[in-house]
Amino acid sequence: MKKKLWTILILAIVGIAVSGYAVHLHYSVEPSTFCNFGGAFNCDVVNKSWASEIAGIPVAIIGLVGYVLLALGSAWLLFTQKLRALTWGAMALASLGGLAFALFLTGVEIFSLHAYCIVCLASQILILTITILVWRTPEARQGLRGWFFSAEHAQ
Repeated sequence: MKKKLWTILILAIVGIAVSGYAVHLHYSVEPSTFCNFGGAFNCDVVNKSWASEIAGIPVAIIGLVGYVLLALGSAWLLFTQKLRALTWGAMALASLGGLAFALFLTGVEIFSLHAYCIVCLASQILILTITILVWRTPEARQGLRGWFFSAEHAQ
């Protein structure tokens, strides 16, 4: 279990870095030289598009917050035995929500923008991996069930 939690923590930290870079790209006035390969692979097209913000908040910041929460949850589980079911349930919900959001954004890239952001694709692979790791943990599924079907979820 500790190995899985360390893996989630490391992936979440990488996600924080990737999302942080995407935030930088979103606000940068200079064109990106790192991930613009013209045509279909162009981070600037994606990060400056209509889909790069929701209610004025860059989606990269939303991803950054999600990765921070997943990192905090995994660190909490690594270093304390308190509120395990609640924390696993929160991580299950956060990872699934993050994956659904990433799939939506992938659909926008494919069907609307016809352009792909390599930084965004890296983030999507990270959240997919984290979601698989979390949801393959019975304690996460049980913790999430406790959120909705039991008052005893704060064990």
